[in-house]
Amino acid sequence: MRRPVRVLVLNQEAHRELLVRSCANLPVELVLHDFPVPWAEVAARRAGNWQDVPEPLPTEALRSELARAEVLFAFAPPRRTAELAPHLRWVETPATGYDQLNGTGVLEAPGVRVTTVGGLFAASVAEHAWALILALLRRLPLFLEAQRGRRWEQAPVGELRGRTLGIVGYGNIGRAVARMARGFGMRVLATRSSRPGEEENVDEFFARHDLHVLLARSDIVVVTVRGEPANDALFGAREFAVMRDGAWFINVARGSVVDEQALCEALRSGKLAGAGLDVFRKEPLPADHRLWAMPNVVLTPHVAMHVPDRMERCVQHFCQNLRRYCAAEPLLDEVPFTQRTVEAKL
Repeated sequence: MRRPVRVLVLNQEAHRELLVRSCANLPVELVLHDFPVPWAEVAARRAGNWQDVPEPLPTEALRSELARAEVLFAFAPPRRTAELAPHLRWVETPATGYDQLNGTGVLEAPGVRVTTVGGLFAASVAEHAWALILALLRRLPLFLEAQRGRRWEQAPVGELRGRTLGIVGYGNIGRAVARMARGFGMRVLATRSSRPGEEENVDEFFARHDLHVLLARSDIVVVTVRGEPANDALFGAREFAVMRDGAWFINVARGSVVDEQALCEALRSGKLAGAGLDVFRKEPLPADHRLWAMPNVVLTPHVAMHVPDRMERCVQHFCQNLRRYCAAEPLLDEVPFTQRTVEAKL
């Protein structure tokens, strides 16, 4: 008879009751453990330079648990997890992406399956993208500043109807952005790597090599690509140069996608009317960064999916997948091995 599946869960003590209840009828041994990971470590992994920041070291107790684990539920497990956990067969990370697993060896391990929460928060991130767009077009920073000074300061505002939206990266979040754009009466363009079928919310698709064509035809550009090597500095001086004069740029993907110096220059020169940013190359964004002081920028500290019940929903997703794993059924939102190990396409 097969031994119970050893399941190691990191940093979920607050959801112990939900985990225990959800696993009550499953053939598993559930172990909860803490492993604090500074955000600087997460950001460095996503940027691909985790070697440049101090390594958070697992305790001997955690090393012992990793050595026995078959399943791991963790946002950012220790570096070299694949080496520390020789019996590991599946990792779920409670995020839409998986680049925070860089440095763990998990992505390169063919015997370890990897799942994310997929499109669980696509609508939330899309809503945040639209909050940034509307804040810029309706000039909310200007009016909030006037409000603080108790000044009745009128100024022209922009509108969305009839404008063209370009979505760079048509995954779960891109689809959600496109659905919402229809309600504003916009024309929608999008990039897509695979051969597209019919999509009622997109007027025209573009391949990666036609990205500049999409940019030249878009009034607003929303970036939702994966944070992988092929997309590093995808937006640089050339991309901003081909965009329409007075266009708006929104990034809710990864900070690594953008050459921030080129973006700042495009904003300073007036080439771009404004930018809405939730992600940055270095997080937290350094206090002396130019973006903080730019009047045509709305920035938020990587909070697009930080809704109140975020982790509870992630835990529920994992427990649903754990039931599938125990029943030898297909896992939800599994990342193919080839996708994990080769450069991503748009």
